[in-house]
Amino acid sequence: MTGRLSDRHVRAALGVRPPRFRILDVLRECQVSVVRHLGRSLLTAIGTVLGAAAFVSTLGLGSTLNQQVASSFDVRRATEVVVRPESDELGPGWHDPAGLTRLRSLNGVTDAGRRAVYAEQEVRRSAGDDTDPLPVQVIAADPGALRVIGPAMVVGRMFDEFAERERVPVVLLPKSLADRLGITRIGVAVFVKGQPFTVMGIYSDVARRPEALLSIVMPYSVGARMETRFGAVQRDVVIATLPGAAQLIGRQAPFALLPEAPQALRATAPPDPRTLRREVEGSVTRSSLLVSLVALVIGTFSIGNAATAGIATRTGEIGLRRAVGGRRIHVFVQLLGETTVLGAVGGMLGAVLGIGVVAAVSLWNGWVPIIDITLAVGASLACAAAGLVGGLFPAARAMRIQPVAALQR
Repeated sequence: MTGRLSDRHVRAALGVRPPRFRILDVLRECQVSVVRHLGRSLLTAIGTVLGAAAFVSTLGLGSTLNQQVASSFDVRRATEVVVRPESDELGPGWHDPAGLTRLRSLNGVTDAGRRAVYAEQEVRRSAGDDTDPLPVQVIAADPGALRVIGPAMVVGRMFDEFAERERVPVVLLPKSLADRLGITRIGVAVFVKGQPFTVMGIYSDVARRPEALLSIVMPYSVGARMETRFGAVQRDVVIATLPGAAQLIGRQAPFALLPEAPQALRATAPPDPRTLRREVEGSVTRSSLLVSLVALVIGTFSIGNAATAGIATRTGEIGLRRAVGGRRIHVFVQLLGETTVLGAVGGMLGAVLGIGVVAAVSLWNGWVPIIDITLAVGASLACAAAGLVGGLFPAARAMRIQPVAALQR
């Protein structure tokens, strides 16, 4: 018989039973090796610690951000409906008080009111002002429509039902217009198309209908009385709804306002942003997952590099193990078990660190942290898998070390 005899053939010829390496033996050897070379073990596991921390923290912060996005979209979801006539031939009776009462009784409507938008009118600070007048759009709104518009008052207050009922000549000014007119307080007069109006309030922002930021707002009844002076008018009904109810109210509003001819009215409601919300959430999740996977890949290479570098320092140990009867598969399994254990331990430590990062960032920003325990478990398992994959090459390299290497050390 020629050629090199394998270890198995030699043992069979000598009547030596092959050594056995049970699972408990693997775990015990891994524990001894990890504890004995604690510094080296920490350096090997640092990559998985950081990888798991990045995995848990990015996905945890991604879930937390998704919740914040969802909450923001729920608050800002379409809450506005505008109803207008399909043609100018429809008279102003289509939004009579009875129709508005029916409209306000719809489930999901928080407020509603009539509005008339006039073309730009000449506005002056005083009747004898020789400077060029300011061209400003005029909006006439009843108290319900004014509440829908929601001006943020900085001086004075909004007009009420009394001003509407008694046709009190008062106006509200946007702050930008008040600054241009040099008005800083209420109770002074402005002249609109030559008619005096008392400034009742100044507002800096609006909740809805941003065109009001460039318009003078007066009671609806006052605008109706001035209609012959103001000229062209566009009437509508503005509606504030609960979050998410705008689409439904947009379908029901024409029937409530003009039940005998709902097709004569056109309701406009902003689209519900649920699709955009899902797209934003998906983008955040994909970005977080990508960062996490990159971190895990880095952790895998870290374990592989550290284990490969450690082979050089353990050549004598491995050779001696082979010399006293250890088989190649035993060396392979032990080193693979060590990297897997280091990966799992690093994953657990990193998961705890990642949870701490999510909690700290959330508390710092006043968010409600969203922490899924399955992420921590998944990170530990993923890091264990990373340790297993990262240890394949160095373990395969170590199993080729010959027993004579122990004698060369």
